[in-house]
Amino acid sequence: MEQAVAAAPAVTDLRVDGRTEPLGLGESAPRFSWRLAAPGRGRSQSAYRIVVGRECDPLAEGAEVLWDTGEIGSSRTFDIAYEGPELRPRTRYQWRARAADEAGTWGDWSPAHWFETGLGDATGWTADWIGTPAVPGSQRLPSLENVPRIWAAGPLGPSEARTGGFRTRFTVPGGARPLSAWLVIGGALDPQVHLNGMPVAGEVRDGAFVADAGDLIDSGENVLALRAGAGDGLPGGLCVRLEVVVEGRPALPQLVPVAGESAVTVTSNGRWRAAGEPAPGFEQPGFDDTGWSLAEEVGLHGDPPWGREPVADRPSPYLRREFDVPRPVSRARLYATALGVYELHLNGMRVSADHLAPGWTDYRHRVTYQTYDVTALVAEGGNALGAVLADGWYAGNISWFGSFQYGRRLALRAELEIVHDDGTTTRLRTDPDWRAGSGAIRYADLQNGERQDLAAEPAGWTACGFDDSGWLPAVPVSPPAGRPAAAVAPPIRVHEELAPRAVWESSPGVWIADFGQNVVGWVRLTARAGRERPVVLRHAEVLDHEGALHLASLRSARATDEFLPRGGAGAETFEPRFTFHGFRYVEVSGLREPLTADAIRARVAYAAMEPAGEFACSDERLNKLQDNIVWGQRGNFLSIPTDCPQRDERLGWTGDIWAFAPTALFNYDARAFLHSWLTDVVDAQTEDGAVTHVVPDVLSGRGLSPNPREAGSPGWGDAIVMLPWALYRLCGDADVVARYYGPMRRWLAYLDSRSTDGIFPDEGFGDWLSIGADTPKRLVGTAIFALSARQLAELAAALGRADDERACLEVYARVRRAFRAAFVQGPGVVESGTQTAYVLAITAGLLEEAELPRAAAHLVRDIEARGGHLSTGFLGTPFLLDALTRAGHLGTAYRLLLQDSFPSWLYPVVHGDATTMWERWDGWSHHRGLQDPGMNSFNHYAYGAVGAWMYETIGGLAPASPGYRAIVVRPRPGGDLTWARTAHRTRHGRVEIAWRREGGDFTLEVRVPPNTRAEVWVPGGPAGVTESGRPAAESPGVALDRVMDGHAVYEVGSGSYAFHV
Repeated sequence: MEQAVAAAPAVTDLRVDGRTEPLGLGESAPRFSWRLAAPGRGRSQSAYRIVVGRECDPLAEGAEVLWDTGEIGSSRTFDIAYEGPELRPRTRYQWRARAADEAGTWGDWSPAHWFETGLGDATGWTADWIGTPAVPGSQRLPSLENVPRIWAAGPLGPSEARTGGFRTRFTVPGGARPLSAWLVIGGALDPQVHLNGMPVAGEVRDGAFVADAGDLIDSGENVLALRAGAGDGLPGGLCVRLEVVVEGRPALPQLVPVAGESAVTVTSNGRWRAAGEPAPGFEQPGFDDTGWSLAEEVGLHGDPPWGREPVADRPSPYLRREFDVPRPVSRARLYATALGVYELHLNGMRVSADHLAPGWTDYRHRVTYQTYDVTALVAEGGNALGAVLADGWYAGNISWFGSFQYGRRLALRAELEIVHDDGTTTRLRTDPDWRAGSGAIRYADLQNGERQDLAAEPAGWTACGFDDSGWLPAVPVSPPAGRPAAAVAPPIRVHEELAPRAVWESSPGVWIADFGQNVVGWVRLTARAGRERPVVLRHAEVLDHEGALHLASLRSARATDEFLPRGGAGAETFEPRFTFHGFRYVEVSGLREPLTADAIRARVAYAAMEPAGEFACSDERLNKLQDNIVWGQRGNFLSIPTDCPQRDERLGWTGDIWAFAPTALFNYDARAFLHSWLTDVVDAQTEDGAVTHVVPDVLSGRGLSPNPREAGSPGWGDAIVMLPWALYRLCGDADVVARYYGPMRRWLAYLDSRSTDGIFPDEGFGDWLSIGADTPKRLVGTAIFALSARQLAELAAALGRADDERACLEVYARVRRAFRAAFVQGPGVVESGTQTAYVLAITAGLLEEAELPRAAAHLVRDIEARGGHLSTGFLGTPFLLDALTRAGHLGTAYRLLLQDSFPSWLYPVVHGDATTMWERWDGWSHHRGLQDPGMNSFNHYAYGAVGAWMYETIGGLAPASPGYRAIVVRPRPGGDLTWARTAHRTRHGRVEIAWRREGGDFTLEVRVPPNTRAEVWVPGGPAGVTESGRPAAESPGVALDRVMDGHAVYEVGSGSYAFHV
């Protein structure tokens, strides 16, 4: 039969730096990529050619070709660096590519694609940093965050009395001179306040009593007494904070007193004394209040029905500028960034669907900007550009450290460049000619939530013709220390909306919506409400045993959004703009009507990453586990990889992400997301090479240890090696290896310098959150040290650095000898005997080949002694199943994976109604209920690292060479599984694997993308194997390579195959 002529190859999915037709590139040598489309089997690329033109199609008649690679004999299809003349900033370039196939036949040129450069270096900006001249009064006042509201106690709860008297005693250390004593009282009608028997003169600001009572404070014991009424239409709920600033003592980190001074803080709480009708003289220090009852805590500041006190507001700056466009517009680009987060509007329309831009970087080192195509929004004639700012990560609360971690003054920097049809350019830039005001957003914090007064929104302020004469001129703001840089991380966007699975009234006027899925984002609510009380939305991941929101695990994060409606007769829409929450349940109060399922939606937000992987199998429990892994990644991949998205932490812990990275890179194309974060990792690296525990580093000087820096823990700092290693292995990303190779070497040198004769000291986090097992930190640190040295040797080899490879291998050999001398106590016996000890020793190659069977047997015996359960923590768990599989104990690995009693991966799925991965194996358990709320996240991806084993072992997909240029297809069925399907979009194209076993038959279907090869493992000998209905030996493009471990191993090229045995 005559051989069919193969179709010519086509170049598809053209990208620059991983993006399709990107705007605002900051790289001087962007990288070109494509995928080869070539039907049939055994198709590959033998050569390519790229041409680039400036502001024109390089193949257009008369076009000047800026760069032409010529015909390059190579199979490379991605990360081909530009090598032409220097690229100009703010310029569009067009490019095309073509490829030749395995026979040397050239395909057609691709359609023209484009990319645009950004502003270049810091000199490319002409815009100023600007902000509002108005400084919120709350910035100078004691914070009411997390301050309890109190009232006089009644027989079975708070008293219904409309007035009450309250007293408390506090001590100012002897000899400390008070400098000031700012007092804020919210929720009080007509308060009468006394300090040490003297009346306190104050003023009412935004409904709260405010005073500086510094002249009334004594050294030693003091008495604060007050009488107040409940607010109009609300139950009693007094909220008080007094900060006495004294001299001569160190400053507390969560406060903002004068440098070198400290504060004595007094807040309302249940230890105060309270009475409904205080007797005359109650304000005097000597008054006997022992007959008064303890005050009743009725909630925290921000809780319904009171909501937040307006005095605590920090209104978002609104900035605007009108301008004229004199001629027709050909192209318009808007470059923008902020100290804080921003939202841009042009002529009444939002500029983009991005949220919380510019995201979180360490502003001391790097401030990213975004580029938007606004051509369609600019009109000839009058135009208006507006921006809203909020605190974000720059000035808002971060973790448990409070606000203002980087600065206090929010600022915008924006530049609009308009290219006209005649080639001329008009530019609008931020400068003091802009106007500054405020609007509906009165307070916005990523952790605490948002407060809006919808009636305060100026109508039409983003459109031309708005009267801003009452606004103030914008003022210059000092620039940050960080370098300006084009954004690399994908923007945060809303990807879907979820309707509630159930809605019920938990108490009169209070409703709970269950969305059936733990998500990250916020809620959009449309309903009728009035101005007599705020609409308050509180968020939680789980309910407590009484069916109420379990808020304790949020710690100090309030996760509360509050809206003061306009108050008309119709329905209004309530949606925050500058916060996010981790939640499944939302409590709604303050409506004039019952909450219905149609009225509320959860808006799911995460980084705009492209989905890359799919996995499903015959066990629905594992399918649910996979769903939980994916949802956990979404919720913790917003701007940086975080440990949790809901409580007052949300930090980029280095030890969490490197272990999860292989799973993350299977499920999503997270390369740009992780590249951006790695830049911050290197920025935070210390002079001696140590890598900080969290990135961006906000922990140093504030951690649990007395160290001025929080850095250098094995298994955490190793992210600087292990994350590039994962990117190289799974994505073929050699650029990230070259870019961060120096910092990786410095980290290895740091580990070496901290070690004594190759043994790392007893420090660091160890095998964090292991359960019922304690692996010595010295053992863990030394094993991870060895593993990093071995991985860095592989990366040095990938870069062609033979001398460095040998040096790293020498370090590895030295540490290996030290580990064996210190921790190997006999043939295959490792000190402490924990699962993690054996797993790390096996994974890092620290045992001799002859010792592996015994070591694996010890590991299996420990698992069996625990009833088939694991005991590993953050560092042992990612390698546990792989170590068992490699050691020949696939059955035990499956038993652990399929175990659904505590502790196990499936216990939360089967018994805990989990919809995301949990931080702890026992976040909830039958024997104790909810874990300690001090550290109990229900959305924490670390233990989701098991996904990588599932995709490789159950799904059967693994790279045989970096970036899946060569592929291993080897499913290893176990347990009661009867089928599995796996697909992954590699840099070369989509790989698909589907297997099924029925009776004694086994079917394996494989799809291999062009320009790759695969080895396919089929169980049994080759005699009974068919492919597409014919003997495999006779099938075109299928070659038997070897028989190994009870499998026939075939070599195949691209194409689709169906094996059966």
